[in-house]
Amino acid sequence: MDIDASGRKGVDLPRVRSTYWPHLVNYQRLSRSGLEWRLLCPGPLVEEPALGLNRLRISLDSLPVQVPAVARALPGPLLLPVFASLIPQMIVPYADAAALMLANLDRGASMARRRIGLALPVGMRSKKSRWTAKP
Repeated sequence: MDIDASGRKGVDLPRVRSTYWPHLVNYQRLSRSGLEWRLLCPGPLVEEPALGLNRLRISLDSLPVQVPAVARALPGPLLLPVFASLIPQMIVPYADAAALMLANLDRGASMARRRIGLALPVGMRSKKSRWTAKP
């Protein structure tokens, strides 16, 4: 997703690219194709109850959260901690991510050939546990 109007993407940031470079390659391939695609770009997904699409922030091609104005001028290494601080706003339930995509499958719809961002309601943050317990 674009971080700001400059076109700088999250995957352009140091340490992000080394893990998420396949996402950029997939986006580039889709962009060159004649397919009518949609690419959901949420933060981490969690097994939590759905909040409902009417409550979530949804964006097209840019982050669904407000990036502080001062951060937009920062070079990548200095922007990385700011970007990381925004991630808890973009941790959403799997159910909401699936509902969003299923609700926007119509051909020629506004989300066609777009990257779609998804975030929690303003003021809400979540967390994703690094470790999951095995039963």
